[in-house]
Amino acid sequence: MTPNSGVRRLLATAGALSIALLPHLIHLPAWVTAAFVATVAWRIAAEQRAWAMPSRPWRLVGAFAAVLGVLLQFHTLNGLDAGTALLTLMAALKLAETRAPRDHAVLVFVGYLLCLATLLYGESPPRLAFVLLAVWLLTAALARVHRPVGADAPVRPFRLAARVLVLGLPLAVILFLFVPRLEGRFWAIPARGGAVTGIGDDMAPGDVANLALSDEPVLRAWFDGPPPPLASRYWRVQVFENFDGRAWHRATTRADGAPPPIAPAGTSYRYRIALEPTHRPWLAGLDTVSDWPASSVERLRSGALVRIGAGQAPSPVEARLEYELRSSPRAQVMPDLLPDDLRRRDLELPAAAAPRARALAARLRDGRDERAFAAAVLARFHDEPYEYTLQPPPLGADPTDEFLFTTRQGFCEHYAAAFAVLMRAGGVPARVVVGYQGGEWNDVGDYLLVAQASAHAWNEIWIAGEGWVRVDPTSAVAPERVHRDGRGLAFAGGGVGRALASAAWVVRARQAWDAARTAWSSGVVGFDAAAQDRLLERIGLGGAGIRGLAIALTAGFVLAALGLGAWLALELRPRREDPLVRAWREFCAALAARGLPAGVAEGPLDYVRRVARAQPALGPAVTAFGEAYVQARYLPGAVRADVARVVVLSRAVRARIRAAR
Repeated sequence: MTPNSGVRRLLATAGALSIALLPHLIHLPAWVTAAFVATVAWRIAAEQRAWAMPSRPWRLVGAFAAVLGVLLQFHTLNGLDAGTALLTLMAALKLAETRAPRDHAVLVFVGYLLCLATLLYGESPPRLAFVLLAVWLLTAALARVHRPVGADAPVRPFRLAARVLVLGLPLAVILFLFVPRLEGRFWAIPARGGAVTGIGDDMAPGDVANLALSDEPVLRAWFDGPPPPLASRYWRVQVFENFDGRAWHRATTRADGAPPPIAPAGTSYRYRIALEPTHRPWLAGLDTVSDWPASSVERLRSGALVRIGAGQAPSPVEARLEYELRSSPRAQVMPDLLPDDLRRRDLELPAAAAPRARALAARLRDGRDERAFAAAVLARFHDEPYEYTLQPPPLGADPTDEFLFTTRQGFCEHYAAAFAVLMRAGGVPARVVVGYQGGEWNDVGDYLLVAQASAHAWNEIWIAGEGWVRVDPTSAVAPERVHRDGRGLAFAGGGVGRALASAAWVVRARQAWDAARTAWSSGVVGFDAAAQDRLLERIGLGGAGIRGLAIALTAGFVLAALGLGAWLALELRPRREDPLVRAWREFCAALAARGLPAGVAEGPLDYVRRVARAQPALGPAVTAFGEAYVQARYLPGAVRADVARVVVLSRAVRARIRAAR
C-alpha cells in the first residue's frame, strides 16, 4: 500500500466514524470528545510522516486511563451515557494502533455500535435518516479498505455501499415485521428523552409555570366521535390534598386506592391516548374518567390514574404508551357522601398558616352557601388588581397571604392554591388538581395534541348532592387561558413571532409534521406484539402465534431470495454487444474464413493494410472500413453517425468478401 493510499483509507475510516459520533456530542463530556479529536489528528499526522505507533504498554495505560476516567465521570460503566463515552474512548485507542484492514474493519463496526446507540437515545425520523447516512458512509469506508489498492475511483465504494444497503432492505423489513417482539427495553437500558410531565407527588409555587414554557408534546388523543369542546378539555393527572403551609402533596393512605362512586351524566367520550414517556406512573385522562382498562390501570379515590405492572405495583411510563378510556366530563363523583377521613383531610389547614386569608374567608362566607362563597372568591380575583404571569415575584414563609394581599401576581398554581386555602378556611372541602387544559386539534392526523405548555392547575370543591365540582380560579383572572386555541403559553407572546406562528401555512406545516411523526411512532416505533398479531391476522395467520410468525418469516425469506435471484439474473444478464466491437469482430471473421486472420498483436490499420496487399481487389473497401473504424473507436469526438457509418461499411465489405470467393 502506498503512503497516499494509506492516508486516504485512514481519512475515510476516521471521517465516517466521526460522523457516526456527531449525535453523541451533546451527551459526551468535553474531555472525551477532545481525546477522540486529538487522537484522530495525531493518527493522520503519524500516517503522513511515518511515525511509530504507541507500544503495547502505552496502549494498556491508555485503556486503563479511559476506564478510570469514565468511572470518575459517571460513577458506573453501565448505562447509555457511560457506555457511549467508553466506546468512544476505545475507538480512539483502536485508531492509535490501526494498521491492517482488519483494524479498519473493527473501527467501522464500532461506528455501527455508535449508530445503534444514537437510536437508543431517540427514534425520530430525522434521527433515523442521519443514522442511515452514517451507516452508508461507514459501509463505504469498509468497502474502500478491502478493495484493491489500485482501484482509486472515489465513487465506487459509495455505490457499492448504497447497493448493499438497498439489497439488505427487504430482509430488514421482514425481520422487523415477523421476528417475535420481546417485552422490555433493549439491553434493559432506561429510556432517554421524550416529554417529562414534571407533575410529581407535590406542588410548590413555580412548578407548573416552568412547564408552560415548553412546547414539547405530552399526549395525543383520538376520539371515536367529535372531540369535547375546548372548555371541557381538562386532562387530570394528579390530585393534591395535603397542605403544609407552603407546598401541596399527594395523599398516600391505604383508603385512597379504591375508586370513588361515579354517576355518569351528559355526553360520554371514548378515546385512545398515546402518552409520551414521563418516567412516572401517573396517566392523563379527560376528566372525569368513567371506564378504564382495569388490568393495567388503577383509578384512585382522588380520580388520578396509575399505571400498574407486575404484582399490581405502579409502573413508570418509560416508553410511549397507548391506552383507551371513556370519560364523562359532567359526571358526578361522590355526590351523596364524603367520607369522614376525606372531609377532615380536605378541610385541614396548618394552625399558623394564612391568618389574613382565614379572616378574608370568614368575611366572604358570611351567610353564603358553597357555590355563592366560591363565586365571591372568584369575583375578588376578577375585580381586584390580580395579574396572571409566568414570572411572579418570589414568595416568603407564608405564600398564601403574601400572594393574596401583597404580590397579587401568579400563575395558575398560585390561584389554585390560594383558592383551596380560602375554601377550606370557609368550611368547604377543597383540593388542588394538576394536569393539562386545552389541546390543539390536528386536522391532518385527526387527533388532539396536548403540549407541556398546556400544564394547568385547578380546584375541586365538594357540594352535597353534586359531589366534587370543578372550579378554575384562573379563568376569573385570565379567561383567555381556558378559552384560547389550546396551543399553550409557548405561543402567548406578541409581535412578529406570534403572527408567524399563527399563519395558516405554518400551522398546517406544523400539523403535517406532527402527524407524520405520530404515524412513525405508532406504526414503527410502537410496533409491538399486539401490532404484530394484527398484522398476522390481516395476512390470514391470526391466532397461529409463534407458528404463524415462523411461517411468515420463512415465506418472507423465500420471497426475498427470489427477489435477490431476479436482481442477480438481471445484473448478470449478457450485455448487448457494442456495435463497433461487433462490426470489427464480424469483419475479422469474414477475412479469417478466407485465410487472412488478424494477428494477436496486430493493430486495425496494420491488419487492413496487410489484407489490401494480399487481396488488391478488396483493398479500397477494407481500407475505408479500417479507417472509419479507427476514427469512431479511438479518436475523440466520435458521434452516433460515425458508428452508423462503420456498421454500414462493415456490411458492405463483408458482402464484397463473400462475393470474392
